[in-house]
Amino acid sequence: MNTVLLCAVPILWAAITDFKKRIIPDWTWIAIILTGGISAFLLKTPYPPLFERIMGFLLPGLCLFFLAVNFGGIGGGDIKLTAAMGFCFGLYSLAVILFIALLPACIYAKATKQKSVPLAVFLSIGFFTYVGALFIYELMC
Repeated sequence: MNTVLLCAVPILWAAITDFKKRIIPDWTWIAIILTGGISAFLLKTPYPPLFERIMGFLLPGLCLFFLAVNFGGIGGGDIKLTAAMGFCFGLYSLAVILFIALLPACIYAKATKQKSVPLAVFLSIGFFTYVGALFIYELMC
């Protein structure tokens, strides 16, 4: 849970700047990937396992890169932020975050009739919803 909390500030900052300026500062995804690296290699946190972290880094990053090249609407900052979150939280947690983020992102795109959306905003919504659910689960168990 500590790793998750350390990533809250960079994710929130990425969301704010992506919404206002449509840019994600490099320090945000670097801070997230460093937090994941420290968690995995120095603190030897058992969850998520290293393989899941690597898959969380590669699969979503490559999928978003493929979508960006073929269809547009996704920026490089979105790809780097998603890959960093995948490494820090693992593939399965990132899948939940993306699932939560997808519906509001689609609604926003439809309502504003935009081809591209500030993805960091919706990743932030997914992240904080996921963290809230984890917190409630830990309180109950």
